[in-house]
Amino acid sequence: MFKIKMILASILLSSSVYASGQVVIGLTPSVTWVTGNKTQTFDLQPGITKTYTASNTKNAFPSGELFLAWQKSLAAHTLNQSLISQLGISIVGTGNAKLSGDIWEDADPDFNNFTYNYKVKHAAVAIKGRLIDNTSLLLQPYISGSIGVGFNRAYGFSIQPKISEEVAAPPFHSNTTTTFTYTLGIGLQKSFNSHLQAAIGYEFADWGKTQLSRAAGQTVNQGLTLNHLYGNQLLFSLFYIV
Repeated sequence: MFKIKMILASILLSSSVYASGQVVIGLTPSVTWVTGNKTQTFDLQPGITKTYTASNTKNAFPSGELFLAWQKSLAAHTLNQSLISQLGISIVGTGNAKLSGDIWEDADPDFNNFTYNYKVKHAAVAIKGRLIDNTSLLLQPYISGSIGVGFNRAYGFSIQPKISEEVAAPPFHSNTTTTFTYTLGIGLQKSFNSHLQAAIGYEFADWGKTQLSRAAGQTVNQGLTLNHLYGNQLLFSLFYIV
């Protein structure tokens, strides 16, 4: 893992090796799952406390990435390897991650009378690097990493009573949070010719912070807040070398 981090750091931080090379245009549709929904207990007003228990998120949704980069062949004589490095800009957008759970009135599980759900959409602009082992002519393993700015839109919060006699509290308002985001990826790539590459891989993404805004009448704290929401992605990539 340390060696992988050092390689990714060298890709992301070194610009001298990109004095000459080729332009890369990459398109990556993906299937995404999220984790990181957590149970939270806090006051909405002095003396009014609620617990929002977290359910596991199992729904998959589509995402996509546009990758604009500069490709350079690297010589690794000491390892007897042929390496290809790519460094550029990644632009990411996702579908809806659906988060849900139960609400305990007064933070008491005996008053589990409501369920909640809301959605999160993620977008990001990042510096991304890919390092490809070009030793084999059949399949080329790669690693990737990125750091950037994420934009998490939490919206559509709703509360549903479990029994008809209960009256739901006002919902939290929608909010967009700007946050730090990063990804780490691994996969296999195939070069069909000097211009066309295809890849399949897995990528872990830390989307960063998400937060809903206060509900009507709420006087303390904010809405549901997650410091980290994690994306797990199955990637299908196509790269064109100009």
